Formats: sequence, C-alpha cells, structure tokens
Amino acid sequence: MRQRTLIAGWFVDYRFRLLALVLALCVPATRGLLELGVDNAVQVWFVEGDAALTRYEAFQRDFGNDEVVVMAVSHPEGILSDAGIERLAAISTAAAATEGVAQVRSLTTVSHVRSGPSVPGEPPALEIGPVVDNDVNSDQLRARVAEDPLLRGTLVSSDLETALVVARMEAGRDMDARRDGILAALDASVAKAAGSRVPSAGIGVIFSALNTASTRDTVVVGGAAYALIVLLLYMLYGRIGPVVVSLTVISLSSILAMGLYGAAGRDVNMVTMALPTLVVIIGIADSVHLLHAVARESGVGRVRNGLAKVWLPCLFTTLTTAAGFAALGTARMGVVRDLGLFAAAGVVAAFVVSLAVVAVAAHWDWALPAERSTGGVRGTVLRLGEWSMANRGTVLLLALLGLLLGARGIAEIEVDTYSIDYFYDDHPVRSDSVEIEESFGNYTPLEFEVRGDVRSADVLGRVARWEDAVVAAERASWSRSLAGVTRRLNQVLTDGEPESFVVPDSDLAVEQALFLYESDPDSDLALLLDDEERRLRVTFGVPMMSAKQVGVAIDAVHAMGKAEGLELEATGYLPLYVTMMDYVVQSQVSSVAVAFVVIFSLLTVLFGSLRLALLAVPANLVPIFMTLGLMGALGIRLDVATVTIAAIVLGLVVDDSLHFLYRYREALRAGCGHEDAVRDSLSHAGVAMMTTTVALSLGFGVLGLAEVKSVAFFGVLSATAMVVALLADVMLLPALIAFSRPNIVSPEGASAE
Repeated sequence: MRQRTLIAGWFVDYRFRLLALVLALCVPATRGLLELGVDNAVQVWFVEGDAALTRYEAFQRDFGNDEVVVMAVSHPEGILSDAGIERLAAISTAAAATEGVAQVRSLTTVSHVRSGPSVPGEPPALEIGPVVDNDVNSDQLRARVAEDPLLRGTLVSSDLETALVVARMEAGRDMDARRDGILAALDASVAKAAGSRVPSAGIGVIFSALNTASTRDTVVVGGAAYALIVLLLYMLYGRIGPVVVSLTVISLSSILAMGLYGAAGRDVNMVTMALPTLVVIIGIADSVHLLHAVARESGVGRVRNGLAKVWLPCLFTTLTTAAGFAALGTARMGVVRDLGLFAAAGVVAAFVVSLAVVAVAAHWDWALPAERSTGGVRGTVLRLGEWSMANRGTVLLLALLGLLLGARGIAEIEVDTYSIDYFYDDHPVRSDSVEIEESFGNYTPLEFEVRGDVRSADVLGRVARWEDAVVAAERASWSRSLAGVTRRLNQVLTDGEPESFVVPDSDLAVEQALFLYESDPDSDLALLLDDEERRLRVTFGVPMMSAKQVGVAIDAVHAMGKAEGLELEATGYLPLYVTMMDYVVQSQVSSVAVAFVVIFSLLTVLFGSLRLALLAVPANLVPIFMTLGLMGALGIRLDVATVTIAAIVLGLVVDDSLHFLYRYREALRAGCGHEDAVRDSLSHAGVAMMTTTVALSLGFGVLGLAEVKSVAFFGVLSATAMVVALLADVMLLPALIAFSRPNIVSPEGASAE
C-alpha cells in the first residue's frame, strides 16, 4: 500500500504538468481529427498485401473497374416505344457525362451485330451499328432487340419492358475517396434527365450508402450517447461538478484516440464508427471509480489517499480492456485490426487523462460526487450479494443453466456477411435492389477468368457450353463473354437462325468473325480479353446474395467449368466477399483466445494468486456465452461488424470483476472473514460498478439507433452483456466465494480463514 500511496502522491504533486502534457498532445491530435473521412470500400476490410485483394486489383488493371451502377428504366408506353427510347437515351447521356464514369452500356450506346444488305450469290454481309437508329420504327426495334441474345436478358428484360443503364466507374485506387461525390453527381444528373429519381443498385451504391450511414451514425449516435451520459451522471453524482469532470475526461480522450486514428491515415467505416462511443464509455468508467474513491476519503490528503486505493486496479482494468481490444489485432480484416488497436490506444489514453483531470479537479468539493446519491445503490448491491451467498447453490445452478443455454444458442449462430442486409427493409438502397430484381432480373456480376488459347474455336466452344449449362442450372440468368460475341457473329454470318448461335468449328472462322468485330471502333473487346490474349473474362448475372450463398454459387459454377476442361478462376469483387466470411471466423477464434489468455494472465499477476484469478473466469464466461447465445437465438449473423463482440465484451466485463476481487483481497489481508470481505467489497466498489455498468450499457445501447443494422446489433448485444456481467459480479462471484472460500495468502504469509 505504501508504494501505491507514493505513486498516487506523484500523480497529485505533478498533476498540473501531467494535465499540461495531455492538453499539448491534443493539439496535433486535433489536426488528425480534422483529416478523418469516411470509407467503406472493399479495400479497407483487407490488410495491404492480402493475396485475395492483390488478385482483385490485378483483375481491375487488366479488365478495368468491375464496379458498376445499374439503373432500371421503364416507361408507361413501353421502354422500346419512341418515348421510352428517348427517356433511355437521355439517362444514358446524362450518366456518360458524369465525371468519374468510364463507360455507359445501354440499348442506346452499344453496338448491334446484324446482317447487312445482301448480294445474290455472296455470303451474308455483316453490319455493326447502333441498336437504335433513325431507320427503324418501334416495332422493328422491338424485333431487333428480341432476336439478339446479347441484348435480351442482359440490357433489357426478357419481357422487353425494363432496360438497364450500366455505368462503369473509372479504375484507380483514389476511387474510394471519389466514389461518394461521383455517385451523388450521377444520381442528380440522371434524375434531372429522367424527370424523377431512377432506381439504382450495385456494390458502389452500397459502399456509398454505408459511408452516409456511418457519418450519420457517428454524429447522431455520438450525440445521443453524450446526452444520455450527461443525464445519467447527473442522476448518479447528485451534482453538476463531477459531470463536468467526467465530460472533460471523455472529450480529451476522444480527441486523442480519434486524432491518432486520423493521423494514421485511417477513415471511419461501419465498424470503426463505434470507436468514439467505446472511448467515451470507457473514459467514464475510469473517472467514476477515481471520483468515488476520493469522495469516500476525508482530510487534507484525501485526493492522494483516494487515488492510492484505486489507481492500481484502474490500471489493470485499463490493461485488461486494452488487451481485449488489442486481441482484435490478430484479425485478418483491416478494419477489425484498426478497431482493436486504436481502441486499445484510446483505453490507455482515457486512463492517463482520467488521472490527470481527476488529480487536478478532485481538490475542489464541487468536483466530487454527493455521497447521498449512492445509498440506495449500495444497499441494493449489498442485498444481492448477501442473498447470493446465502443461496449459493441456486445461484451456481442458474449460472450453469445460463452457460448451457448460451452454448446451445452459440451452436445456432450463422457465420455470414450480407452487405445489403446491413440496411433495414425500407432503406432506399435495399428497396431499389428489390425493385430492379423484380422488374429486370439478376443484375449482380459474378466474374471468372479463363486461361489458355482463349481465341481458339475449341476453348470458346467449351466456354459457350459452360455458360449455357450455368444458365440452364439457374445458377445465373445471363452471361457475357467473347464466346457470346463469337456466337452472335456466326449467327449473323450464316443464316441468322437461332440454331446458328454457336461458336464456329474452325479457328480460321473464329478469327475472320472477330477481325470484322474488332474493326468496329465501338467494340468492347478490351473488356473481354486481356492484352496478351491469354485470359478471357466471363461475367454471369446472379442474384444479390450473402457471402455464404456466393461461395456456394462460385463452387457450383467453377465445377461446371472444370467439367468442360477449362482452366478458370473466380475473380472480381464477389470472391473477396467470400474471403471476408472466412476471415470473420478466424478473427473470432483468434481474438477471443488471445484476449482470454492475456486478460487472465494479467489478473494472476495483479492478484498474485491463480485461485483468485480463476474465480473471475465463470463470472466472465457467463455474459459472453449468454450474449453469443442470444445472437444465435435471435438469428443475428456473426459478420464483419458483430465479430468483435466476444473479445470486446471480455475486455470490458472483466473490469468490474477485477475491482470487486481486488477490494475483496485487500479486505482479507486486513483481517476480515470471507463474507465480511465480500460485503466490504460490494460496499466500496459496488456503487462504481453499478454506475459504470449503467453508463456502459446505455452507451452501447445508443448504438441501437444506428442506421447500419450490424452496428445496432453490436450495441444492443454489448449493452445486454454489460447488464449480465454486473449480475454475475454481484451475485455469482459472492456465491463462488461462499462455496469455495479461496485461500488468499498475504505478502506477510498470513492467510484468511
């Protein structure tokens, strides 16, 4: 105790210098804070150099950006009527004129392969020209589109009532920074040209909507958390002074944590938007324990004496919480690593700031809680603890039942990621996607690369059979590749009959057809074939699916291609989507394992007793098991947002256990019996435990207001875990102590009976 008092005295003696250092660090941190942006693009989920991300970037370099915005266009008179085509052309022109859009494909922009004027005795002539021209009326246009397999089902629905405008974004790593602006300009220009908003969908649209939602959630959720915390603290402290102290702590801690995050070149996303709220509620916990400890003392040295009693357990709660967050650094997803590592830094910052601010402010009575406001809380905690010791068998049985129910729920957890399901059903992004799939059909592109002599009749023929098999098996509703172009060329150059929509038998016939096609300046061969002509791009139209469903689809389509003897690989965005799901599982297992080992190793070091550290294990497993079990029971997926729950909850819930057991050990060493030591611990630490739990649960609960569903689930589940953890600490821990009566040996060698 003497050493702890000496160190507490150092904090008090140098409090102004320590506070000045904190304020000085906030100056550069503010600059980093101002540099923060918002980014939910796929690259942020992966660490630099990740093999899956490297393959995706290579695909984009060779074939261009696969990120497209799909807009569904219809007209009361029919999309192929004069008025419908005029509307389609206006939208296509407006989209193409938008800065950042590399290409627009629609019936009014693509070339159409058809028979030209024939000469008796000569082979059919080939004509490549726009689908829509002045020489055809609406009936002829309808017939032209209906008979072309490259148009029907890909750019216009099978019933010829809905057409797509597909805007492909420019390639480049700066697209993440530009995307929101490009999509906003695209939406505005298209709406102006159409006279109303046009439904749009695509991966980039989801990214942009997540950016908007993350920004909104950071402001709204953060503001709501602050407002609730102010109200709560005033009710618990009984006066405004300590509220101001705690708000000062969390404000400075947030500036330091988020400033460091911004200075490191990171942007806020749907996972790390929880970082400010985490720092706020953790900073509250430190300041509550420190202020209550000083308020319980009296006399000239009360600040020194109060800090001496709690700074060490506060340090270890900081280390255990930081360990829980830092364990996320083992994750293979970049955003999860960022959340863990920067939250760990924020926890440490909150501890230092709390010591500096409280050491200064606690010298004034107005800055300390009013003792009268805690009597009811203390009495409630004591009654729960005493009842639990008296009914320890019942409490232990209930805890075992909670573990078993939690384990059953955990077995039901589905590991999956579904980007569009981050939004609620009435969100425009989700409703637009549903509208497009209902009116047109599948629009999501699933990309494959085929390697080999890809301009040969043999390979193209096998690709064509593969595409037909995939569509026939209803794994996709359409496909697009060089094989399709070649089949259309052969159809036009022969008799124009549907049976002629096949790849020619000879390499010479293929080359002759492709030579004619390549001579057209509007041909898009560069998007279908790499520069060395050894890799062929094949795109399938699939439904919007979750990562697990995409994985099943990729395996099935890949197997069909292998059956044709093709050398192929899934590429583009969707395989990254599947890889993210694999990383979710690895992240959960590694982070929880590391957090558990590190946290309970720290407890053993603090208590100097393995037995006492082991007492904390059941009380901290119960809230984790019950939280994850609740996820399974409610059908909440384990995805890129909720994967962090177990490690973070473990790092947070152990804090109250640590304060309780630390005070319990000190009471034993002072000569108390086990039951009296429990009462002493609950009496002194119980108020702060209750206060921090309410602050943590409300702070996390505010995340339930988030527009992004996974973030809302994370908040509500974490809030539930905090409440369960408090009950475990004030009921299960006393019951375990009464049942086991652990032998705690003091440094002098005396043991508690």
